[in-house]
Amino acid sequence: MKKVVFTFCFAVLQVLYLQAQEMPAGAPPGRWVSFVHVESGLLNPSGTIRDNIAIRQNISSFFVNQVSDGEINSTAFGIYAGLRAEYFLKKFKTGLSAGLRYINYGSEISGFSARNADFFYLRYSMEGSDTRFARVKSMSETTNFITIPLELRFIPIQRKGIGLFVKAGAELSLLNLRHSTHISFQDPEMNVNEDEILQQISTPANKFYSTLYATAGIKFGYEGRVNYIIEVFLPGSYLTKDNFSLTEVDYFEGFKLSLQIPVFKNQNE
Repeated sequence: MKKVVFTFCFAVLQVLYLQAQEMPAGAPPGRWVSFVHVESGLLNPSGTIRDNIAIRQNISSFFVNQVSDGEINSTAFGIYAGLRAEYFLKKFKTGLSAGLRYINYGSEISGFSARNADFFYLRYSMEGSDTRFARVKSMSETTNFITIPLELRFIPIQRKGIGLFVKAGAELSLLNLRHSTHISFQDPEMNVNEDEILQQISTPANKFYSTLYATAGIKFGYEGRVNYIIEVFLPGSYLTKDNFSLTEVDYFEGFKLSLQIPVFKNQNE
């Protein structure tokens, strides 16, 4: 993995260097500029627990009162870091970028069956009149991807050291590094049955991953210097299905922080 990231970074810088060396004489001044973006952010997927995960007690998203017969909570999050190279046309206030991004998704299902019982009942087998339940404290899932993001940015407002922009983007998985699910049982003796139960209740996760999204943001900094960028994801769509085994995700939101580093500016007269 380190070799892949290093090779990509070296290739990006090499391409930008060659562009600078091969810029033809007589090109209009200040026509374009190249940037490298170093980014990091958080994603907040929104969805529901899959129907094939059968939990016995009534499901409530909040604690009602002392006599409540159970509560189930489902949480999901994503963190990522990436590197992109951008070719920005100043006349059109538009830039096109591509790069590599590492994404780590995590989700958890937890709850209790009564006020003093920090577990829920999970049905994992039905054979005739024989129905089996496991007492579960939590179920968790982790997924890691390397993706290729492609983004188009438009900056309609630029005043001194502040610029407002909107962006449309898409990403496609290059590698599915790891996917795992885990059950934390109330009774440790059930651990030997974990793989068997997971096969009964979980949906195989898709090895491919792609999204379509839009963001709005603000950048701080002057031309020719490092700029600091904050942007917010508008509700984005998952183009692939079955991205996760435990939850069915409908859309995602989030935010991103990044550095915009100038690499080369066309200054030919």
